[in-house]
Amino acid sequence: MSCIKAENQQNILYLKGELDAHSLNEIWATQSSLLNNVKSIDVAQLTRVDSVGLATLVYFCIKYQVQLTGINPQLQTLITLYDLQPVLSK
Repeated sequence: MSCIKAENQQNILYLKGELDAHSLNEIWATQSSLLNNVKSIDVAQLTRVDSVGLATLVYFCIKYQVQLTGINPQLQTLITLYDLQPVLSK
């Protein structure tokens, strides 16, 4: 089963584990408290992100005006395939 851990340190939300359809509810329910005063989301420790996880990250970036950092090659491939670089670079 997928598992996601989130930790907020100094205005950065660190995500660790798998962000997919199975683990999404863990952060979705607490998003407003998790992302309160966050400037960026560090995704370097994510081992897996599916299209639902990517959609969630895009939603967080737009709604909370945060940037993604630590994007690994697999996640970058998804971002490129869905042509999301312009959305995530704002």
